[in-house]
Amino acid sequence: MKDSYNQSIETYLSKIEKHMKNPIIKSFLNIAENMDLLKEVINNPTSILTKKLDDTFREFYFRIRFTSYLSQAIYFNAINYDKKVKLFSDRNKSILDIPIKDKKGRTVIEFFCSMEWKDYQEDCIYSSNIKDHLTNDSLYKGIEQLTENQRQLLSLAYIFDLTDSEIATYFNVSQQAVSKSHKKILKKLREIIKNG
Repeated sequence: MKDSYNQSIETYLSKIEKHMKNPIIKSFLNIAENMDLLKEVINNPTSILTKKLDDTFREFYFRIRFTSYLSQAIYFNAINYDKKVKLFSDRNKSILDIPIKDKKGRTVIEFFCSMEWKDYQEDCIYSSNIKDHLTNDSLYKGIEQLTENQRQLLSLAYIFDLTDSEIATYFNVSQQAVSKSHKKILKKLREIIKNG
């Protein structure tokens, strides 16, 4: 009986040999439970077993198609995402990517990462000259028009963070004189910046 069972299975499989080369059918039948179900249908072709085999194959085929769909959707969404990111970055260049006007043709970020920037930073941080701390051109020009004592007063107030009383002690004058000079200097700088 077992020989007739095996023979009927082999006969059926030889009839559908052409279909067995299909990768989907091949992978379906590589699953042991599915192959056993096919053998049962071949040996005992009842409508219940045939329906069970059909349903199992439909579910298997649906999973393959759904997986394929998801793979393609992910692939094309990744491509579209890359396009959007590239378009955004092309339209919105980072300030750090802007080239600076130096002999080496570097960008802002490359300059900040260089030793020159670190040296420049240290010079500014430890400098007692108010002009070394300025980045605004109008303010820089205004500071240049002040006297040395006025620049020194601003340096003491804004670099060393001294109060008017401490500055008065430094200059050996009254606190009121320092306060008055400070206000006068700031007023003069405002006018210079306003007039450009």
